[in-house]
Amino acid sequence: MAEYKEIHGTKIRNYTTNSDNPITGEVWYNDTDNVLKFQFPTVTTVGSWRTGGNMNTARRQLIGSGLYTAALAFGGRGNPPPTRYTNTESYDGTSWTEVNDLNTARSDGSGMGVSTSTIAAGGITPSAATNVTETWNGTNWTEVNDLNAARYGIRGFGSTNTAALAFSGAAPYTGATELWNGTNWTEVNDLNTARAYGTATGTSSTAGLAVTGYISTGNSAVNESWNGTNWTELNDVNTARNGLAASGQGTTTSSLIFGGSVSPKQQTEEWNGTNWTEVADLSSARDNLAGGGTATNALAFGGDTPPNSAATEEWNIGVPVGAWSTGGTMNTARGMSAFAGTQTATLATQGLNNNTDTIINVTESYNGTNWTEVNDANLTRGQLFGHGTLPSALIYGGYASGSNKTETETWNGTNWTEVNDLNTARYAHWGVGADSTTGLAVGGADTAITGKTESYNGTNWTEVNDLNTIRATAGGAGTYTSSIAMGGQTPGSPGRTSNSELWNGTNWTEVNNMNTTRRSIGGLGTSTSALAVGGDESPSARSAKNEEWNGVSFVELADLSAAREFAGASGTTTAGLAGAGRNPPTSSLSSTEEWSGSTNTTKTITTD
Repeated sequence: MAEYKEIHGTKIRNYTTNSDNPITGEVWYNDTDNVLKFQFPTVTTVGSWRTGGNMNTARRQLIGSGLYTAALAFGGRGNPPPTRYTNTESYDGTSWTEVNDLNTARSDGSGMGVSTSTIAAGGITPSAATNVTETWNGTNWTEVNDLNAARYGIRGFGSTNTAALAFSGAAPYTGATELWNGTNWTEVNDLNTARAYGTATGTSSTAGLAVTGYISTGNSAVNESWNGTNWTELNDVNTARNGLAASGQGTTTSSLIFGGSVSPKQQTEEWNGTNWTEVADLSSARDNLAGGGTATNALAFGGDTPPNSAATEEWNIGVPVGAWSTGGTMNTARGMSAFAGTQTATLATQGLNNNTDTIINVTESYNGTNWTEVNDANLTRGQLFGHGTLPSALIYGGYASGSNKTETETWNGTNWTEVNDLNTARYAHWGVGADSTTGLAVGGADTAITGKTESYNGTNWTEVNDLNTIRATAGGAGTYTSSIAMGGQTPGSPGRTSNSELWNGTNWTEVNNMNTTRRSIGGLGTSTSALAVGGDESPSARSAKNEEWNGVSFVELADLSAAREFAGASGTTTAGLAGAGRNPPTSSLSSTEEWSGSTNTTKTITTD
């Protein structure tokens, strides 16, 4: 028999209590408790939605099939009426790609199968209900034998294009059920409740769920299970609705439904084989959407917000759990301060005291435990920005004495020194950079909100290409050649955006949006791994929300302990810092919070 060392490369070590810094999966012996222990990353046991890649064609009443990282979207309805689509798109877990079209344009049909083997059945064309059936082989659609009954609002389930079940539909509302054997459709036993526009989930033609829909008297909460022969009524969903979607490859004991016709059109419910439980809502309210995946990894795409949507959201269970903990308290409460550094070595300078409505010229240094006052900047100002890695930092712009500022100062670990100015005076901007020799100053306001971007080379600022969406008070992360802009304040109403853009050293490109629309955000990390922290979601709603960007999309993580806008932020997504800020109407904050991107669970090995 192989020994532990031969398998893992190390011996089991003894510790008085627990290992100081165990690697994942390492086993050690706890001398105090006289037991073996091991540690593993803590992950979520409940799900959450994060943004995925947008479809190429926005549409509603579309049809979907497949899994979380391999899905199909096809057909759908557009504008002006009676536009119907043949467009088919394939999802790879990151982006949608247009592939070969359906032969028959339609919406509100049924999709059954996976991304390489799918059936499209029924639906409505620009002129009438259809019974046309097509199979997808991973490359092309082929017309095969028709359904026995033409209908729209039809739903179904199955895992291949050779075995599936289709049921329900209109008009009139029907419970008719048909079984596909790869060649023909055969009528089998009907649903107990005739309906249309519901949703369905199942991995074979012999087991699945028919959930909700619209009946002659309105929305239904009914839920029925198919055993290969008959339908059986089970416990109802919590919210009766139609126009929703499901994890199409779920099972009769584990499934997810989401969205639909009833406000707020974001409701998500999870099925455990007995009951439905409300869980985290979709980020984007919508109905007439499509879905795919399983109860642990699901996909929601398209739909009607209105207008027609191209948005995709991904449902995940098992995301690593991060957490905020209390950090050292600053000596001077403030908002709109400039932060630069890491979790254990940060500089915070200047800002605005909401309590007295005065601009503060105080610089403090954080060592991971305590804040210490150090030498002040040369110019007193608020709503400035800064970046760097100590002992090197840069601050620039801001507002003081009734005017916007261009001044730039560098920090050498002891003192501030004035250097060449920005080209555009501005405040409420943001910036990124590794130290005082490079940087990017972005957006903000001069005479109005701007999208102007300037690059710093250690001597001079140079104007470069502007943002696509002009904004102020966004969250920023990264370097002067690779950064992300997250959310912020835009002109007019509602004055906030969830829009995000990536900078590649030359141009800004729009990418997937944040889940929450907000401004006055703290940003930290890199262009491929960032946090958007705090902010405000409305004039009266300060935010504690925390979203992580992974280079593709955003997901909501653990909230800050204290809601705050205009927070300073520094560090990385594994070890970050958020501090100061304000929570109106009058309070400036001195508290700080430290972010750990992952937490671990320690378990005892039972030998009895």
